Amino acid sequence: MSDIKVPSWTLPILAGVIPACIAWGTMQAQAQSTQEDLDRIRGVVEKTAESAQETGQLSKVNEAKIEAIVSSLADQAETAKESDEKLQQLIEIMLQRAN
Repeated sequence: MSDIKVPSWTLPILAGVIPACIAWGTMQAQAQSTQEDLDRIRGVVEKTAESAQETGQLSKVNEAKIEAIVSSLADQAETAKESDEKLQQLIEIMLQRAN
């Protein structure tokens, strides 16, 4: 039978190499996991940025609509004021004729 003989001075080296190999494998797995997390986070950030741009555009559209509504209400208020004045004049004329 053939026996493997290892000199005793190599045992500490082997004892150091085995944990080093395990640590290297662990670091590789950690690096791969970190890259996957980075890719996932990058995707989320890109989607969020797109959503923010759309929201910003919607906000601008809403702002423009609100300004249009305010302007329309101001015009209606002015028209109502003019109508009230004309109605007041008409009532005064009718009262004068009735007397």
